[in-house]
Amino acid sequence: MSSTFFLLALKHNHRRRPFPRPALAAAAVLLVLLAPLAAQEPVKRLDVSCLTVPPPKIDGHIDDDVWKAIEPVSGFYQYDPVNGVPASEETFVWAAYDQDYLYFAFLMKDSQPDKIWAELTPRNEWDDNDSIELILDAYNDKRTSITFAVNPRGVQKNSVETIWKSGAVMRPDGWSAEMSIPFKSLRFSANKLDVWGVNFERYIYRLKETDFWTDVDRDLPRLQQSGELCGLTGLRPGYNLEFFPYAGIRTSKQEGETDTKAAAGLDVKWGIKPNLYLDVTASPDFSEVESDPFIPQLSPYENYLDEHRPFFTEGSRYFNLSGGGGYGGPDVSLFYSRRIRNPRFAAKVSGKTGGFGFGILGAINKVGVDEGEDPRDSHFGIIRVQKDILKNSQVGVYYAGVKDGEAVNQNVALDFSFNFSDFYYIQGMAARTFNDGAAGARNGVYSLEFEREPDAGLQLQASFQRVEDEVDISTGYIDQIDYQSFNLTAGHAWRYDEGLFKRLSFDIDGDLRQDTYGNATGQSVRAMFFSDFFNLIEVHGGFDLGRSKYQVRDEDGALVWTPDYIKTYGFDLDFDWERGGFLKEVSLEGGWDKRGVYADTDGFTTVVPGSQTSVEGQIVLRPWSNFEWSFEGDWIRQTVEGSGDVPYNALTYETALHYQITRSLFLNTRLLGETEENQYSFDFLIGYYFGAGNVVQLAFKKSERNDILGQIGGYSVTLKVSYLLRI
Repeated sequence: MSSTFFLLALKHNHRRRPFPRPALAAAAVLLVLLAPLAAQEPVKRLDVSCLTVPPPKIDGHIDDDVWKAIEPVSGFYQYDPVNGVPASEETFVWAAYDQDYLYFAFLMKDSQPDKIWAELTPRNEWDDNDSIELILDAYNDKRTSITFAVNPRGVQKNSVETIWKSGAVMRPDGWSAEMSIPFKSLRFSANKLDVWGVNFERYIYRLKETDFWTDVDRDLPRLQQSGELCGLTGLRPGYNLEFFPYAGIRTSKQEGETDTKAAAGLDVKWGIKPNLYLDVTASPDFSEVESDPFIPQLSPYENYLDEHRPFFTEGSRYFNLSGGGGYGGPDVSLFYSRRIRNPRFAAKVSGKTGGFGFGILGAINKVGVDEGEDPRDSHFGIIRVQKDILKNSQVGVYYAGVKDGEAVNQNVALDFSFNFSDFYYIQGMAARTFNDGAAGARNGVYSLEFEREPDAGLQLQASFQRVEDEVDISTGYIDQIDYQSFNLTAGHAWRYDEGLFKRLSFDIDGDLRQDTYGNATGQSVRAMFFSDFFNLIEVHGGFDLGRSKYQVRDEDGALVWTPDYIKTYGFDLDFDWERGGFLKEVSLEGGWDKRGVYADTDGFTTVVPGSQTSVEGQIVLRPWSNFEWSFEGDWIRQTVEGSGDVPYNALTYETALHYQITRSLFLNTRLLGETEENQYSFDFLIGYYFGAGNVVQLAFKKSERNDILGQIGGYSVTLKVSYLLRI
């Protein structure tokens, strides 16, 4: 994949992604001088009353007595495709509460109800469906929210995995839905019940239309434009205590040896206070988590793998750092949860109080798990504290440390994110890493970015990033050291309410790269465009031109810069069509780059002039609302200039099938692999839900994967039963 496409993808998918930047104190002073701090008054108010009649039956039918006695709110506005105009279809919302639950009812009018689209999927798995979503800011800080959504088939989706009830039914005039949310499932301050932030988002599939209850301007943070939920009084928030034990048996075979063992573990969640949660896991089992994809190793830098294990994904926002990588520069994080490969025990406390958001995590990781390894443990400790300031800004501190035998690694950071004058942002961070026995003179990570990026109009971005050559973060992730860059991007975007284009933008980007001693390592210029047709089709691409030095490994395995430049240029084009229904998604992207290629992908000691061609495609079919099949592949070919040698020529692929047999019974299969070394993994999972959080599942995994000792093959079969008990 070309560097231009990667940059463009970042801009599109992470429009306001925070990047690390230094000079915290200077930037803070600048913002205090420049920022208009007047808060925007909420435009709408929803008064909620305590129930005096029996609570509603949560079945989707809105004929209960409680709803008949309450006046609904309505008057939704379009967010997309035409920002700020009245919604095409009417939506009505009712709200009530008692001492234990918050209740909502919704009526989604639709003049063409036969075109309403809803999929029968596991919880959180549907996409591009007709839906209604509750956005609840229980702290009313206009920064933190939890969302609850449901589609017309009653399938739930929420931003935080928790317990709540919902129901939905089709009607001749559209569809309706109900929600019942326990206060035990919410994080809030018991001392501030007078006003919560609230909004409602509706998606109409056939119109590709997104509506909000309040008039949400695209150029402003959405939570800053919420309405008010008023009238919650006299609540007695219980201290939510959840036990989630599991028991199972696993049979595995590897290298001709079969092993059968029983296992048991426990997850515990304790709501110490409504805004403070403790999560504990002991001997966790992740047999239901899908196998990792195959990522081509085409450089000496470590590949990043996403986290899918529930203990680490839940509440992960409390451990985010306002940093992570500049445009085309290194990715940096102080805590990379994949470092805890085999947790024996882990616990975390997370929450928010008095404008402070914080996360504290401790874990004991089993290091010696294979035959012949030293059976030792490593110990992780993570502390993250962030303080809300001004209208929509934060400053924070971060600590991450690990003790692995005699080795000790500790890392600290200061970070900030300032938002002023609506769509202006200044963000940054400064971090230092410390390792026992290391000098620590050049162990800093610094980053600073300014951004002006309204939905339409002038687009500006300027950034600086520096990662010194002695940086070594054992708790986190960093893919490049001895690097600093200066980047400037300027462009213009146009938004159209009618016609062929929905949005069109052009950008010119340039960067200067150096090592951290000030020696030049590269320069490049990129021209990019992005276009959105009919709210259905996205096409974007670009062209880049420059020259670059590359990092290789010396005799000691250390990364050093090559002495000579290699000319670089290339182009890419990306097409994506998302429509839902039978042909749900089709995407195709391709690119060609003149660049340096590593002639030896084992040691990465030599870079030579060459080229890279890449083609990536995906197709997703959903012939029925409860059945989905997908296939995606990524083909990359690298060629050495002059000799025509091919260091790499392979396809990585993935195909998956999901069949939701009933609301409770489901089946998943997934095959992924690569053709360079004929590696593959096959996952099969069948499960049955028998209550909120309760599941019995049978998992089968088989793989042929390479490691430093050669190719290792084997399989495992796991039968697991989990049961959720809430007190």
